[in-house]
Amino acid sequence: MMMRKGENMTERIAIAGCPKSGKTTYADTLDGVVMHTDDVMHLGWSEASEEVSQWFDDDEVAVIEGVAVLRALRKWIARNPEGKPIDKLLYFYEPFVELTPRQAGMMKSDEKAWDDIIDDLLRRGVVVKDACVQDVDKKCLIKKERSDTK
Repeated sequence: MMMRKGENMTERIAIAGCPKSGKTTYADTLDGVVMHTDDVMHLGWSEASEEVSQWFDDDEVAVIEGVAVLRALRKWIARNPEGKPIDKLLYFYEPFVELTPRQAGMMKSDEKAWDDIIDDLLRRGVVVKDACVQDVDKKCLIKKERSDTK
């Protein structure tokens, strides 16, 4: 169960997805320490995802969001043959504006990272949900489940 601001955070959540899909907006409604991958993109593509992969080891971090999340999870999994980096992964795949060619390219990179990690995350017991859309009040809603564990 995701917690809104003011409630006690009981899950560690990662929010991934294409650019301009509401990841940051949604993350900022959740309680606990929220880390944004955009804050480390100045490090470079690979270095940023390496830095973000370390955040999954920090028990104080409740939410990690951004376009580097899937690549960071792939790096975390490579370092940790067992264990669960997060409790839940949300994937937002619908942008709310037309993407630039560079942003569209980021989506292709995400697809590869998704394919590389999804089975492993599910095996580790991570709950995976996708499809985030906004309602009329601009609140992000999960509209369907891709897959779920017990």
